[in-house]
Amino acid sequence: MMRMFFAGTVAFSIPVKYLLQPESFFYGTIMGITACIGTKLLCACWFGPARWVIGWAMVGRAEFAYLIAQLALAYYLISPQMFVILIWALLYATITAPAGFQYCLKHHVARLLAAEEAA
Repeated sequence: MMRMFFAGTVAFSIPVKYLLQPESFFYGTIMGITACIGTKLLCACWFGPARWVIGWAMVGRAEFAYLIAQLALAYYLISPQMFVILIWALLYATITAPAGFQYCLKHHVARLLAAEEAA
């Protein structure tokens, strides 16, 4: 039901005329790579051997951010152009987080198993 809720609230509030503008896509890409993904991976560098697993786990928390962005748009706190940029940035985090997390978790578990076998 949550997917239906988000599709019915956030998806229908996206101004499509701004969504495919090159400027929105460019700024959304920059914001997605730096703010939504890069900051979490950078902060995870101080978490020990499981750092990349933790970093990618933090990236995938964008569901609530969609709702916050939609509410900011509804209360005229951000412009429709900024809302679209946020949507692009959150899409990057939502799409890349599961693959990055799965990859890092698989390698982390393999390292733990190898260390356990060696001991």
